Amino acid sequence: MLHKTGKHWLAAILAMSLLGACATLTSLYRSTSDRGINIPHKKHADEGLACADCHEPNDQGEPGMPNHDMCSACHEFDPEKPDDTCKQCHSRPDQKVDPVARLLSPEVIFSHAAHTEKEVDCEQCHTNVEKGVLPAGDRMKFCMDCHAKTDPKLNECSVCHSELDRDVRPTMRRGARIAHDNPQLWESLHGRESRKDPDYCALCHTDGESCDECHRNKAPTSHNAAWRGRSHGLRASWDREKCSVCHEEDSCARCHQNTKPRSHRAGWGEPLNTHCVSCHYPPSDTGCTVCHERIEHPKALASPHNVGVYFKCGVCHPGGSPYRAPHVMNTGIRCMACH
Repeated sequence: MLHKTGKHWLAAILAMSLLGACATLTSLYRSTSDRGINIPHKKHADEGLACADCHEPNDQGEPGMPNHDMCSACHEFDPEKPDDTCKQCHSRPDQKVDPVARLLSPEVIFSHAAHTEKEVDCEQCHTNVEKGVLPAGDRMKFCMDCHAKTDPKLNECSVCHSELDRDVRPTMRRGARIAHDNPQLWESLHGRESRKDPDYCALCHTDGESCDECHRNKAPTSHNAAWRGRSHGLRASWDREKCSVCHEEDSCARCHQNTKPRSHRAGWGEPLNTHCVSCHYPPSDTGCTVCHERIEHPKALASPHNVGVYFKCGVCHPGGSPYRAPHVMNTGIRCMACH
C-alpha cells in the first residue's frame, strides 16, 4: 500500500509525463500559420467580401497578403501610433509579420494561377476558412484525390515536388499525418495509421516491401506476449483478410501443427463436441475448414447420389424446399470433404 506521500509523488510523476507528451504532440502538430497574426476570416466573409478583395493577385496570378494600406481602406487605425486595437489582428504585437511567408515547403511546386485558370474556387482547397488560413489539413491526400478525378497524370510525384530524396523523411509541415522524422512518434503511431487508411500510406509506399523491410525481423508492437498467447486467434477470426496482408497461409500451420489453439481445450472434441458450434452456431465461412481441409464427420452419410465431385448440393437441394440439404452453412462445392 502506498502512503499519502508516495501517492502524491506518483501523481506528480504521471502529471509531468502527460504534460511532456502533450508538449511533444503540440510542437509536432502546431499549425505553421501561427505567424503572429489573427485575421477573423468569418467576419469578413459575413460582410460579403471575396477572397480577392483582401488577397489581390499579383502579376503572376499568385494571391497577395493584405498589408496596412489595404486594411486601412475599411478599418480606421494609425500604424505609426500602435495601441490596443492592434491586438485585434496581431496576436504577437512584438513580432513582425512577414506578408509573403510561404506556408509550403520550398521544394513544393504549387501555382494558384493554374488553379484559378481552371476556375477552382478558393473554398475548395481552403476549407473552413473562417477557422484558419491553411488549406485542408491532410493536404497531400486532398490534392491527390482531386487530381485523380481531373487528370491522373497530375499525381506523378515530380509534378508537385522539385526534390525527391528517399533518405529525407517527411515532416508534419510536408503534409504527412505523422512526423516521419520523429522516430519515437512515428514508431508508436504508424501501425495504427496504416490500419486506419492503408491507401494513404500507399501514396508513397507503393512497392509492398516497405512494411516487410522492418517487420521481417522485428514484430509490430501490437504483437506482444498477450497477442501471441491469447488474442491473435480471436482477432484472426474477426478479420482474416487483415492478417493475410502480412501472413501467408502457412503462418498458422507453422505453430499450430504441433500446438493446439487455446480454444481447442477439454471438451472441444469427444464427448462434448463443443467444436461443432464453430460451424453450426452461428453459421460462418471461417469455420473448421479454414485449417482442416478434410474433416471426418461421423454423422455425414456416404455420398447419397452418383454425382460429380464438384457438383453443388444446392442445385438440387435449394434452401426452403422440402428436399433442401441439412446444412446450416453453405458448403459450396466441398461435398466430398465430409461425404
